[in-house]
Amino acid sequence: MILLSNVTKQYGNLKAVDDVTLEVKEGETLVLLGTSGCGKTTTLKLINRLEELTDGTIEVAGTDIKHQKPEELRRKIGYVIQGAGLFPHYTVQENIAVVPRLLHWKKDKTHSRTLEVLELLKMPPQQYLHKYPHELSGGQQQRVGLARALVANPPVILMDEPFGALDPITRNSIRREFKNLEALRNKTTVLVTHDVQEAFELGDRICLMDDGEVQQLGTPQELIFRPANAFVTHFLKEHLFQLQLQVLYLHQLRPFLPPAAQDIASNVLSIAETANVLEATQLLIATGAIQQGLILEATTAIPAQSATLTDLMAAVERLTPTLRP
Repeated sequence: MILLSNVTKQYGNLKAVDDVTLEVKEGETLVLLGTSGCGKTTTLKLINRLEELTDGTIEVAGTDIKHQKPEELRRKIGYVIQGAGLFPHYTVQENIAVVPRLLHWKKDKTHSRTLEVLELLKMPPQQYLHKYPHELSGGQQQRVGLARALVANPPVILMDEPFGALDPITRNSIRREFKNLEALRNKTTVLVTHDVQEAFELGDRICLMDDGEVQQLGTPQELIFRPANAFVTHFLKEHLFQLQLQVLYLHQLRPFLPPAAQDIASNVLSIAETANVLEATQLLIATGAIQQGLILEATTAIPAQSATLTDLMAAVERLTPTLRP
């Protein structure tokens, strides 16, 4: 869907983006991760021509972006920025309608689609349609910014630190909502963040950058268990244990857990085997059921298994060596 080939962006003698080649597959979420100044935001802005290439090519849906007018390209790409970027003198309805007006939609089409995207984002239209940005919380403003990006139903969504201006509690909450949004399921999304936890929670794949170059491009598990170089190892070191639990899934642990019990108490907690180990651990701790354990609910005819926190950690310890080269 999006293909960057030998992309370079230079400001004088400084290469902000240096010979970057990567592909974003249709329907996936690719996260550009790195510290400030690593080139991730510049890379994002090159895709919709907010910045112009120095060298290389970028294709979106098979078409070289240089062969399209910038304004025409941007109308096909949703764009969400930190702090939502809403017009303060526009209502929610008017903010969302900006792109449809540029596309010369009829008023009734714009109105019905506005209602639809607000419903998709769990913002009842009758409650929010006529509010102004200053009347909304930070999380609500960010949802309106996302609604504006989605209203024209573009196949591609670019997101530049979309949750960076939110407080930690709101950020965690809206990240969970974002991950499960039906409206984003079939979108090709490129998301920029410096937040490691956010990248590993939201990304199908992660592109870790430093000094304008790609250090590693891969799945969350590949970055954790098969780091490409010393920079990747050092960058993830501080969060490594939590990230390991976040990228490992309960169904992967099954071969390393105690055999399925014949009779499992009916009051034992249960969790889907598609959940990650971190989610299971948090559930056990939050409910005080560390010794009691929980049931892994299978999606197939596999017998249910129960596991305590000790069982889970022992299984993780046995599984992880098999994932390393």
